[in-house]
Amino acid sequence: MALVLRDVSETETMHRLVGEFLANITHEFRTPLSALAASAELLLDQASTLSREELQELLAALHLSILSLQTLIDNLLESAKLEAGRFRVFPHPADMGQIMADSARIMQPLQTKYNKLLVLELPATIPSVQADSRRTVQVLVNLLSNAIKYTPDYTEITIQVTTVDNWARVAVADRGPGVPEDYRPDLFRPFVHPASLNSLSRPWAGLGLSVAKAIIEAHGGEVGVEDRAGGGSIFWFTLPLADEYESISG
Repeated sequence: MALVLRDVSETETMHRLVGEFLANITHEFRTPLSALAASAELLLDQASTLSREELQELLAALHLSILSLQTLIDNLLESAKLEAGRFRVFPHPADMGQIMADSARIMQPLQTKYNKLLVLELPATIPSVQADSRRTVQVLVNLLSNAIKYTPDYTEITIQVTTVDNWARVAVADRGPGVPEDYRPDLFRPFVHPASLNSLSRPWAGLGLSVAKAIIEAHGGEVGVEDRAGGGSIFWFTLPLADEYESISG
């Protein structure tokens, strides 16, 4: 008689993680896909009877849902590259003002839908940073997306840029429910949901913060979160200044 023992704990853990991942992905995609389907169905059934304003409203909803799907797919692709060890950034001297403008333009439909006012607090001279522009835009889009979702309607979201030593510090301040102190160490892990946010009607972005952290750390910078005076949170990240980077590299 031969007795064979096999440790299946690692396999079971992997199956569980894959199951949780698929469940979260399904949840993340369901909302924008449902909105797309509903808007497309209305257009198919009632296009000939809708007013110009109603058509514009439906098209705006379609645009917003497509934007949400695009953001989710970008985060999934970056997450997959991280897991496969193929994640790279290509820093170059970049205009931080242009990065902010591109991010605000991308998020304009979501900002309009949820009645948020975006306020920019900039220094007299906007710094040039050593950064991968496309991926830095992705970081800001992820932070702004969360801020817009969790900030009450008709309130301000602030983007502040400051310079500290050889670094540019970019902060997105919201008026949301805040992040519990004991939760913050896990905040930038993928698919971890704080209890204080689960009760909200809008879904928590399960990959955005973990992808943002990976992008910023690949630049040598840092990410973090802190309380905002008067309520809310401030999510911030740092990037090296281009001039200082060039002088050090040279």
